[in-house]
Amino acid sequence: MKFKRFQRMQFMNKAVALLAFTALIAGCQSILLPSGLDNKVSPGLRCFGYWGHESTNALEAAYIQELSKSGDSLCRSILGSLYENGHGVPQDIPKAKAIYQSLADADPRAYGELGRMAEKGIGGPPNLVEARQFYQRAVAKPGAPDNEVKLAEFMEYGIGGPQDFQGALKHYLNSAGVIDSASWEGVARMRAKGLPLTTEQQQRYNYVFASRVQDGVRKKSEAIKETLAAEHTPVPASKRVQVQLVYTPGSVVPAISLLESSGNRAIDQKVMQGFSDYRFPADPIMPPSQKTYKAIGTLNGELK
Repeated sequence: MKFKRFQRMQFMNKAVALLAFTALIAGCQSILLPSGLDNKVSPGLRCFGYWGHESTNALEAAYIQELSKSGDSLCRSILGSLYENGHGVPQDIPKAKAIYQSLADADPRAYGELGRMAEKGIGGPPNLVEARQFYQRAVAKPGAPDNEVKLAEFMEYGIGGPQDFQGALKHYLNSAGVIDSASWEGVARMRAKGLPLTTEQQQRYNYVFASRVQDGVRKKSEAIKETLAAEHTPVPASKRVQVQLVYTPGSVVPAISLLESSGNRAIDQKVMQGFSDYRFPADPIMPPSQKTYKAIGTLNGELK
C-alpha cells in the first residue's frame, strides 16, 4: 500500500494531524472506536488510525468508506489507496484515480498521486508526458516537496518534455530542506552548471544551507558526546567545550579551532578529533565583503 506516499501528502488538514497526534500520545490507538466516542471524534481523526497500516481488512475498509462520505481529504486519500492496491476492497484503478482527481479538484497538490500512477504505469502503460503534466499541476500550490522534487527531476533530465535546468533549479530549491538530500544534491548539480540564482533564490539557498549546517553540527556534537560517555570520559558537569568550524571559499573542509575549553586537555582533544571529519554541506553564497562562514559546535557537560 502506498501509505508512505500519503505520509508525505501535504493536503491533510493540520488541525486533524494535531488532534491525531494528541490522541495517539494519550493512548487512543484503537481503530474502531466505541460508538459513544466515535460520534464525537472527527472523521479525519478516526481515519488516522489506519494511516501507515500495511493491510486493511474488509470491515475496516467499509468503515473508511463510510467516513469518506464526510468529504474528509485524509479519509478519501486512504480510500483511494485501498482501491488502488485492492486492500479490503476489490482492486479498482479507475475508481482510485477518480478519488484522487476529486481531491485534486480541491487541492492541486493531490495531482501528485495521479502523476505517480502515470509515471509507473498503474492502470495502463507508463505515460511520462502525462506524469510531468500532473506533477506540474501538483506544485501549483505550495507545500508539496515530493512533487517539486519529481518535477525538478523530470525537467533536469528532459523526461516527458524539454530539458529545463532553470526550472529544475527552481523546484529543487523549493523542495530543499534539512532532512531531504535528493533536492539539495539537485541544487548542487544545477549550481555546478553555472546557473544564476535570483536574489530570492540566493536567500532561500543560504537559509537551507545554514539550517543543514546547524543540524549537522548538532548531530556531530551528540555523536561525540555519546562516544565520550562510552569511553567514560564525559565533559565534566557544569562545563562545556566549544569548537569553531570555519569555511573558506573553495573547500568544504572546515578549519577547526577550540573556542572554550572544558578544563581537561585530553577531553578537548577528543572533541576536536571528533569534529575532524565534519564537512560543510556545500558552498554558501557569501557577499563579496564576507570572506568566511563560521559555525559553532557545543558540548555541554552532564548535569549531576
